[in-house]
Amino acid sequence: MPKIYIAQPTGFCFGVKRAIGLAKRGLKRYERVCTYGELVHNPQVLKQLGAEGIKPVRRLSEAKNGVLVIRAHGCPQKVLAECKRLGIGVIDATCPYVRRVQHVVQRLAADGYQVVVVGEKNHPEVKAILAAAGRGARVMSPQGSLHQTNSRMHKKIGVVAQTTMDKAGFKAVVAKLLDFGYNELRVFDTICAEVTARQEATACLAKKVDAVIVVGGKNSANTSRLTQIVRSGGKPVAHIAEPAELQLELWLRFKRIGIAAGASTPAEVVKEIAQILRMPVVPTTRHEAQPSFKEVVKR
Repeated sequence: MPKIYIAQPTGFCFGVKRAIGLAKRGLKRYERVCTYGELVHNPQVLKQLGAEGIKPVRRLSEAKNGVLVIRAHGCPQKVLAECKRLGIGVIDATCPYVRRVQHVVQRLAADGYQVVVVGEKNHPEVKAILAAAGRGARVMSPQGSLHQTNSRMHKKIGVVAQTTMDKAGFKAVVAKLLDFGYNELRVFDTICAEVTARQEATACLAKKVDAVIVVGGKNSANTSRLTQIVRSGGKPVAHIAEPAELQLELWLRFKRIGIAAGASTPAEVVKEIAQILRMPVVPTTRHEAQPSFKEVVKR
């Protein structure tokens, strides 16, 4: 039976807990509550909310005659204006850390800086930050690729990070910006403190175990970042969303297994996976095909 180590902190981060709480309190007060897109990037949480009657919508028109919850990632200001025009009530569950980034880019733009957001251009948080920054704002990917290359860089550049970036990656990307011609470069570390704590805990955990299971939604940026951290350290790692994806016979080949979880992963899910790994195993027959670790981590 392997020894199981769980990275701390685990369970919901402050922003996720707050968003879920606001949505549930809204349901008690209003007859119909929807979320604009996925409230958080976690399948178990979304399934539970759906069972309670809180379901995501993709178009604002679908939220008529109800109240719309703005997810933790935030949204462009035009969404709120359209809700007002359509007479849709709003519960703004934007994470305070994300709201801070929006305020920073607004100040930078007002002071004449061209805003560069280091993050994933298609992530809803980044889209909301870009909208707050106004025209001319650009995205630089975690790999250091600058999007919207047809526009010219200003002489004054203001840089912020998607809240789920890792600090080492952010520093590396900012270093690449030093090659651009500018008169002034202002950098704001807008990475969430709790995200950083999870990343550091995961990196530390990976050093003392044989392999790591990272638990969280497949479209969760902060969870994917934990997987990258373990992989960059050279340890076997698999990103799973739920206990059903766990291939127990494969993991029991390791003596020490670490578990790390994204900020929107319920603590109960982590606990369940740990319990499964500690269970006695019924031996498989010699005729059953055993998957290789590479086959699992490719998922």
